[in-house]
Amino acid sequence: MIRPPEGNTAQHRRDLEIFEAWPKKDRCARFTLLSCMHDDLIGAYEHCATSMVMWDQLRFDFGGTFVTRLRSLVLKFEIYKKEPKNSMTKHLRIISAMIRDLKNDEIALSDEQQVQAVIRYSPDSLVTMRQILTHNENIKNFADVSRHVELEAKREEATRATVFFA
Repeated sequence: MIRPPEGNTAQHRRDLEIFEAWPKKDRCARFTLLSCMHDDLIGAYEHCATSMVMWDQLRFDFGGTFVTRLRSLVLKFEIYKKEPKNSMTKHLRIISAMIRDLKNDEIALSDEQQVQAVIRYSPDSLVTMRQILTHNENIKNFADVSRHVELEAKREEATRATVFFA
């Protein structure tokens, strides 16, 4: 943080107060970061001048995605199947979470890949819906396909309920 320019307005006084309080807050942040480390790591990071520099160095040293985590995410995504106890909404949330996890670990799926994943993971009872989704050119992203699949699941559930009462 740099010292604010001199002045005698209320804003300048507030800026100066913030500037003077900053070193204390930075020391507290550095102490907190160091106290969370194992003893062998403290020596490697106590030389950092500010908490931000320390945080950036920690992110650089430990922020990468491990290959094993990446493999497990990809494997989970590839072998996923809808469990019978899950509703279609929960099923779509799980797929969305897997896509988000992959994106966070720098494997961004294209819209087409996301649509294909939903089609591939939809249950066998929606075979005709799969065909419709595959050939429908208006479905361009995950939101479109999930909306269609949820509506179809609700329609199917209503049909089952009607047959049950009859």
